[in-house]
Amino acid sequence: MDCSQIRDAFVNGGQLPEDQLAAHLSNCPQCRALFDQDAELGRRLAAQASEALPFVEEFFGQLEQRLERETGPRAWLRSRPSPVRFVLVLLPLLLALIAGGLLRQRADFAQYPFSRVGLLLSIYFIAIALALGKELSESPRSNALRDHFGLLLFALIVPALAAFAPATEVSRLAGPGGAFGCFSYGALLTLPIALLLWALDRDDRPSFRTVCLSAAALGLSANLLLELHCGNGNPTHVLLGHASLGLAWLAAWAIASGLRRA
Repeated sequence: MDCSQIRDAFVNGGQLPEDQLAAHLSNCPQCRALFDQDAELGRRLAAQASEALPFVEEFFGQLEQRLERETGPRAWLRSRPSPVRFVLVLLPLLLALIAGGLLRQRADFAQYPFSRVGLLLSIYFIAIALALGKELSESPRSNALRDHFGLLLFALIVPALAAFAPATEVSRLAGPGGAFGCFSYGALLTLPIALLLWALDRDDRPSFRTVCLSAAALGLSANLLLELHCGNGNPTHVLLGHASLGLAWLAAWAIASGLRRA
């Protein structure tokens, strides 16, 4: 007989063979203390253990559910180191920009000022990489708004400012039509990146910080893609069909996060 059998007997109300119990108590002062004063200490500890048992079972039940979720392709992706997860999302993003922007160039691309396209490519891409790097980082996360909200504001404001600075003469003369087509095109080509970000995110309940950084990266990616693809510089068209994608991804990510929290 050992100590665990005696503790189980107190909790479950079972009977123990007296000869084996006496032999164990003669060599175990800890268990002997449980039987002092008509086993008062043993009964009190057993009562406390019985009260805590449902909470323990609930805890292990939740733990088993979490372990079941941590299997399959998404679990493998989430378990990769941060640099690997960063590369896993950045390479498909580059492919989307090449396929959707450079291979399907705007009609006035030959007249597009090289300095402007180079500047936009650099600024947008640095901001996208910064947003993705912050989101996927394993370093301690600050709660300061400047850690993530600045990138979101940048992703919302800069594309809107581009609406009032058409790149070519052709883009200046364009009408507002086709905004929905550009919106759909940008959303469709960045949707795989959004799904990949979801798969790589280790947080089962995304924080406001994650929502902001994801929306910033996706909004900037869509606008960079459309800047290369669409030659319409009409302010109404750009605001509705291009710049609005940052807000759309912010709303979509926030709604998805809310559903996951429910």
